Amino acid sequence: MQDEKRIWIIDDDDLFIMITRNNIRKSGIPFIIEDFKNGIDSLSVLKERVLSRENLPDIILLDLNMPMLDGWEFLDELQLMPEEARRNIKLYICTSSIDPKDMKRSEAISDVRAFLEKPVNTEVILKIVGSE
Repeated sequence: MQDEKRIWIIDDDDLFIMITRNNIRKSGIPFIIEDFKNGIDSLSVLKERVLSRENLPDIILLDLNMPMLDGWEFLDELQLMPEEARRNIKLYICTSSIDPKDMKRSEAISDVRAFLEKPVNTEVILKIVGSE
């Protein structure tokens, strides 16, 4: 069982990670922030934590366009995990894609809370972490 709130940033853009970390800190909610540069590393850690049932993220901010394993592939793998492991994770796609097909595709995935276009401003971050 975990007491501390965790937020994961899965994105290969260092600037986005830095800005998002700062915006999360500004929220005043003491999140433990973890970041991953690609879907493979984040998926590996998530699978380990699902097995141990410890330190699962409360929120995931997921980029779509990343090396090695992109956001869509991450979501495909996430869907294969037990529902009880996923149900308390609030997942948001944060992307520079403005392709309507991406937005429509994300709407078909029940684990995705919202499709957010980068850059994600402070107000949006505060709304996401403030809803926690």
